[in-house]
Order: sequence, then structure tokens, then C-alpha cells
Amino acid sequence: MTSPVCYMVRADRGARLLGLRVVHQHDEATWQSPAEETPDVASDARAAAEWLAERLAGNGRSLSHLIIDTDGGLCSWVSAADTSEPVLRAVIERPFDADEEPAGGRFPELPGETALQPLLERPRARKGAASEPVGRMPVLALPVVPARMLVDELDRMGIKVGAVEALWQACAMAWDPSGSSLGGSHAERVVAEAVPTAAVVLLDPAGRLVWSWSRGASLIAGGSMRILTERASESAPETIERGRTRLALIRDDDIARLGAEWLAWSLQLGTAPARIVIVGEPGEGGLTSAQIGSALSQRWPQTTIDFVREQDPIGATLGRLTGRDGASPAGINELTNRPGRAHRAMYRWAAVALCCAAGVLGTLAYHVLESGAKTQAAGTSVTNAYAELAGSEGLNPATALLDLQSAIEKASKAAIDPSTIEAPRPVLQELEAMSFVLSSDELTLRELTISPLSITLKVEVAQTEQYEALAQSIRAVSGSVVEWRNTLNARGGVVEATFTGDWPRNPGGQN
Repeated sequence: MTSPVCYMVRADRGARLLGLRVVHQHDEATWQSPAEETPDVASDARAAAEWLAERLAGNGRSLSHLIIDTDGGLCSWVSAADTSEPVLRAVIERPFDADEEPAGGRFPELPGETALQPLLERPRARKGAASEPVGRMPVLALPVVPARMLVDELDRMGIKVGAVEALWQACAMAWDPSGSSLGGSHAERVVAEAVPTAAVVLLDPAGRLVWSWSRGASLIAGGSMRILTERASESAPETIERGRTRLALIRDDDIARLGAEWLAWSLQLGTAPARIVIVGEPGEGGLTSAQIGSALSQRWPQTTIDFVREQDPIGATLGRLTGRDGASPAGINELTNRPGRAHRAMYRWAAVALCCAAGVLGTLAYHVLESGAKTQAAGTSVTNAYAELAGSEGLNPATALLDLQSAIEKASKAAIDPSTIEAPRPVLQELEAMSFVLSSDELTLRELTISPLSITLKVEVAQTEQYEALAQSIRAVSGSVVEWRNTLNARGGVVEATFTGDWPRNPGGQN
């Protein structure tokens, strides 16, 4: 489903909104701003947006094209190495505090109120490549304050505007033979190595001759000039639908001015139109359509000229744009890509996301700082405990570790060699061996003394023969390592035997 096309009519060199004209298929409506001595552009834009919202309530609440008339605008050329808007504004617009003439003296001196649109894209120079000579760049300049306000009001009401274009761009899209066929809505099939340049001349009954040059329906140059008009009839009312009330009067002087302007542009751009399409209905007080074609052929020979007779050329142009298929050119970038509700919502959500991320990072930072403070406190506690421990041992905390290491090294050097220490005596082994001998009932153990040097046994027996047998058993018992000596003392009918054994001298660290 196609969306309506809206045409904006302005006055006072583009500073005041005069009216709107909406065309959608076979339906058409107009709105005129109230006549006031001191018009308010903001209130007029608001009233126009409300009227449009009411008209578009059943058409999807969107406009496919918003066409702006050429009042106060112009196309001219500048010498600039870059086609970006900041560079063009620096070249064209005069600073408020500057006395010298700006480079773009032909453009309207309305800093901040004019949209600048380069009509040809200059390729960016590659890094390190030799810079190309600066050539002429065609630029469209159009006062757009009422259009900005209208677009903003429509956006506030939720009405989408597809593309915002100047009338020059609309003429190129609607009437360029390489972009659309004159006999229908289908694109003309042209087989050629390069798209030819086409010229469109619109006889606007509002009192302007509007012309445009284009390639493939894309504007490369344009202009307008004032012309005379006459009433279509004595009873025709004055409305913004000038095609139904007035007719354009074309004179030889107008054709001469047009030819001179085209010649200047052909010298600047290095191209010329191969086909001319004239749209309009000339009045009886001027040249006829045949005379207009003949005059253009004399001044621009070897050019194909088509004359589309339309009493309302603006309405015909809007009608062709309504039925146009496919994507539209970008139009005026500043207005077509003007930030709206979607952009503001995106910025708001981006700000919310950034605030959430900042909150998360702040929380993490707080926890990190808190953990760092706890770690620092624990480190301080350990340092204080270390200082107290070192002080209790009479050490300097700064050199306590070095002092302890030095003391350990000294103690290690002064320690006794384990190989020099004698192994412990096998006392248990010896007692176990003696238990086999001393377990006899014929003897009485009176004393058992064990010292690091020897073992002493005192035993009482009844007869000397028992003593001799005991002495022999002690020396022959298995498992004993002691070298025994024995003595005998007989008193009172009892034989008391004393056995003394010396521990063997074993090497240190061995049994």
C-alpha cells in the first residue's frame, strides 16, 4: 500500500509556512495557514501537523515523501575537497563575526537555517595517494526551518515521514526518463554504457520556472527563475493549487536566461542534457508549447525534447511520486535522517543501560574496596603480631628473619656430629637373654644393677657346683653381648656369686 505525498508551500524566502498539499492516488486535499500580520512558524507547523494527522488517520499514519518548494533555495557550486556537511558549511556560510566574503557568496546568508546537500559524492582520497585537484561541487541550499518544525511535530504525533526532498529532487525522480517512463509507472529499459543526463523543466503556475538536471533520477544540478503568470479564467480563485487558477507565461527572455544558466552549469560539471522534458501548460499570453520547444532546440541543439502538457504540473509530479515503485533516493539528509522519537528512545535506553552498568560497576568497586580494606587490616594485624613476637625475643622486627636465619646457621655449625654419639645399650635384649638363665629355682637373685658402663648381678646359690654351672650358662647364653666377670663369696653356708658385665664399645650410631 502506497503512502501519501505531501507538498509544502512556503513564502518569505522559505521562512514562513504557507500551506500543504497532500496527494494520495486519486485523493487530494490542501491546507492553508491562517493569514496573520506576524505569522508564528511554530504554531503554523503545529496546526499543519494536526491537520495532516487527521488526514492520515486511515492511511497508515505515514508519508512517503515530503516535498519542499524552491522558495529561498538555490543550487550552486563550490570548490571543496570534501563533501561532508561541516566542510561545506565552513566553506559556504559566513561566520557572524567575520568581515571577509565567504567562499559561497551565492548561497543564502542564513547560518543554521539552511540545509546543505552535496549533489555529487567526491570519492575519498586513499591514504598516501597523491591528492587530486579540487574541482567544482554542486550543492543544494534550502531554508528548512518550517520543514524542521513540521517534521518534529509529525514525529511527536507518531507520523513517519519517509523522505524529505526539494522540488528539484522530486522533478528528477518523477520525470527523468532513465528513472521512470513517461507513459506509465514502469522503469524505462535503456541499454547504454553510461546513464545520460536528463533535464526537466517545470512550468510552475506559482510564478516560477523550475529546472533540474539528473542522472538515473538523481539530481546533479537545479535552478529556478521568476516568470509571469496569468489567470486561467476570470472567476478562478487564488489558492495554493495554482495549476487550477493560473497559467505560466513563457517569453523569449526566459528561454535565453535558461540557456545561459545551463551553459554555465555545463562548463562547471562537464556534462549537458541529452533529453529535455518540459512539464506544464503555457498561458496564451506567452510562447506556445511548440515555440518553447523550438526556442530550446535553437539554444540547445541535438537534444530530444518531450513536452508533457499538464495544467497542474505540481499535482502531476506528486501523482507520479505516489505511484512510484522501489526505494526512493535519500533526499535532504538533514531532514530525512533527522533524529526523532526512535532516536530519543534509543538514547534514553542507552542512558538507562549505562546507568545500570555504572551501578553494577559501582557495586563491584565497593566490594573490591571493602575486600581490600579487610585484607589491609589483616595484613596490619599480622605485622603487629610479628613485631610483638620479634620484640618478645629481643629481635629487631626489621631484621628478625635475617637474625634467626643467621642463628640457625651458627647452631647448625656448632651441633654435635651424630656419628660421634654412641648407640644406646641393648638393655632389653640383655635382660631377655638373662631371663633364660635366672629363671631357675635353685638360685636367688639378690641385686640387678644396670648402668651405661656395665651390668651387675648378685645371685645366691646353695652349692659351689651350682655357681660354676650358672657362670657357664651366663657366658654361653644366646643373645648376650656383655663380657662377664664373676667372683665368689661363701658365707654362712650360702654361696654368693657376683657377675659383672661390661657393655661392648660400639661405633656411634650403631647398636
